[in-house]
Amino acid sequence: MTAARVELRIRRLELDAATTPSRAALCAAVEAELAVRLGLAPAGRGGGHRAVPADAEVAALGRQVALAVLRELGVREPARSRPRAGERRP
Repeated sequence: MTAARVELRIRRLELDAATTPSRAALCAAVEAELAVRLGLAPAGRGGGHRAVPADAEVAALGRQVALAVLRELGVREPARSRPRAGERRP
């Protein structure tokens, strides 16, 4: 099986956050969340990308951006069996 490479470019991203995270931290958070949501290996492993630690606020923002991207692409995410740490089910 050959690994697929997906490249996503977001031209403009408007944030309603009080503080703007660094570009590298937000990119790492979005990549990590997309990898999890799509069932791929976590970002930073084997792809040559260096993982940038993200705090909880940046991780939450990355999760929101990733979910918005998936919605726009029409990707239905598989149901997860249990919530992530700190996450509650509705």
